Amino acid sequence: MKRLQIIVFFIILLAVVGCCPCKHLTTSTGTRDSLHVEIRHRTIWIPDTVRVQLPAERTEQTVRQDSSHLETSAAVSDARINPDGSLSHSLENKTNDREIPTQRPIEYRDSIVYRDREIEVEKIVEVERKLTWWQQTQIRGFWVAIIIILVLLRKKIFPLIRRFI
Repeated sequence: MKRLQIIVFFIILLAVVGCCPCKHLTTSTGTRDSLHVEIRHRTIWIPDTVRVQLPAERTEQTVRQDSSHLETSAAVSDARINPDGSLSHSLENKTNDREIPTQRPIEYRDSIVYRDREIEVEKIVEVERKLTWWQQTQIRGFWVAIIIILVLLRKKIFPLIRRFI
């Protein structure tokens, strides 16, 4: 019966003096990324020369008139009188290449990627505060519990102490 009282006493004593749960200040880290793509188009016109080859064509016509000769930058024409009194006319294109000045576009496409990264880190800040009445009671209660245990178990503890001394 006496042992049961001692056990119940210790259980109540441990419940009263037991530690409170620790309160931790949490640290959290957060990252934020942002991505921005900028695309630029530029067109530059460069003077250039294009070579054009004229196709070879031939036409011929006969008429009863005087002689004729025609020539342009692209064709040559000859006309003559035949022995029977008719006019023979021939037209031929020149087959050499022609150079024509033009403007040639060159397109540039640039893409620039901007990446911003911000890392937020919360730091632990120690805040000084006074102990609550319950924490002060727990601190004092520990020493009271030790004294009570020593008083209750003094008959068993003193012989052990005497052996070592």
